[in-house]
Amino acid sequence: MKKLSLLALTALLLAACGTEESTEPETPVEETVQSEETSGSESGTEEIEETEATEEEAEEAESESEFGKRSNPVPVGQTQSIYIQLSDNDFNTYDATAEITVNSVERGQSVLDFVQEINQFNEAPPEGYEYMMLDVTASLVEAETEDYAWFMDGMWFDFIGSDGSPYEWTSVVVEPNLSGEIYAGGRIEGKVVNMVKVDDPILLVFEDGNWDNVFFATE
Repeated sequence: MKKLSLLALTALLLAACGTEESTEPETPVEETVQSEETSGSESGTEEIEETEATEEEAEEAESESEFGKRSNPVPVGQTQSIYIQLSDNDFNTYDATAEITVNSVERGQSVLDFVQEINQFNEAPPEGYEYMMLDVTASLVEAETEDYAWFMDGMWFDFIGSDGSPYEWTSVVVEPNLSGEIYAGGRIEGKVVNMVKVDDPILLVFEDGNWDNVFFATE
């Protein structure tokens, strides 16, 4: 009888354990499907955002690569790389890479005061005109030769008015003047001053070694 009682008790305990295990909650099928859909939606959103960010970066890179055109001049403060050629005494040419930065632009009465303080013989502009002054840095980054220099001068820039016409150069004494020979690895910084019409939007043009014009903004 004791054996039968023990067997019966064991059976009851096993049945109870089975009941407890079967009462554990199961994840509803609907919740599983919704979870998968939500995960897929979030993943899709992230992919779209990454694609949009990549496209924006590509557009910005393309825009920067096109700087230098008249329709998209190099902004003030931005450095522009240009191709140039150096020459020796026998007119042999050497390829080189230079960089030009228009650091800042001023115009009007402040420039007149500055140039007349430098030299009292710098004349005041006639009515309707004013001085424009650039602060420019030029560097010779690399070249095929270390023996010959790049002669950089502020007069290599043309001041182009809003009507597309170039301004004639005005003789102005200014210090430090942007002019000098630069060897590979060297740089110079100086002022460039010319007379322009009051409030006329001006573009600067620099001709590189490919006879191609590079445009710089002044505002």
